[in-house]
Amino acid sequence: MLRIALIAFVLVAAILFASRTLSRPSPPVVGSQAPEFTLPSQDGSQVSLRDYRGKWIVLYFYPKDQTPG
Repeated sequence: MLRIALIAFVLVAAILFASRTLSRPSPPVVGSQAPEFTLPSQDGSQVSLRDYRGKWIVLYFYPKDQTPG
């Protein structure tokens, strides 16, 4: 009985691990176009990526403080 419970536990853990691993979106490819987005600026106004279409811009996403990466 313990053996069956252990096998069931391992199967459930494997399914959960696989579903998390497979559902992660792949990182963007260098040189690909950024998706459309709109974010608030430091003064509260909305800034959209489409406002800069046709211009060279640099996007940098600062990682959250106190996190690896």
